[in-house]
Amino acid sequence: MLLQKLNQALDLLATLQANGYIRGFALIGGLAVSAWSPPRATMDIDLLVLAKPEQLDHLVEALRDAGMKAELRRGGSDDPVPFLIRADCLDIVVATKKYQAETVEQSISVNIAGRDIPVASPEYLIILKLKAGGPRDLLDIRELLASDLVDKALLAKLATRYRVDKLLQEVIHQTCL
Repeated sequence: MLLQKLNQALDLLATLQANGYIRGFALIGGLAVSAWSPPRATMDIDLLVLAKPEQLDHLVEALRDAGMKAELRRGGSDDPVPFLIRADCLDIVVATKKYQAETVEQSISVNIAGRDIPVASPEYLIILKLKAGGPRDLLDIRELLASDLVDKALLAKLATRYRVDKLLQEVIHQTCL
């Protein structure tokens, strides 16, 4: 079921990108972590999308036309996720911050279940997880760091640029204990 929804979402997003409604997308969240480290259970599909706010209603309509129950949630100006589209088991975060846009732009094509999918790189995925800061996010960071796929120099540079370097050091220190 989850794989079917992922394929449906990928087909839809690829079409929207080809038609100029979005500029790109990347898999984030638990499935992305599983692309770089041992698989873990997840109940949803998290995607990060580059789209202009005026295109979001079109994206929601396209999801509905594909048979999904979709809604756009708008947060306040201080909300860390000002635009979130929920559609069945999909959580589509609209990139509004520079680090989110870079995550999509620097995504890496990974073959998952026979399909090439743009996935957030381990370094950018860690930045997203540090920014989110939940308990599951911290566990995911530890898994990613243990995978030996992380470019530590790039991660340190990104963590400094996006002001999460102290938090990263705390997580690394706790992981080494």
